[in-house]
Amino acid sequence: MKIVVIGGSGLIGTKLVNNLHGLGHEVVAASPSLGVNTITGEGLAEALSGAQVVVDVANSPSFEDKAVME
Repeated sequence: MKIVVIGGSGLIGTKLVNNLHGLGHEVVAASPSLGVNTITGEGLAEALSGAQVVVDVANSPSFEDKAVME
């Protein structure tokens, strides 16, 4: 199964990616440092192509109510 982990290079994301790989899944670690930016959309379509599951463990860029809801 192809699983995309948004925030895949962070503290929680790296552990999740490693665990999913260990279970035999095809895992894409997605983060701005790896060329996938969920805010701008850069690299997002390519990362999500063929994925059956998306897990978001990214930090919010802002905790202000309006920004979070957008």
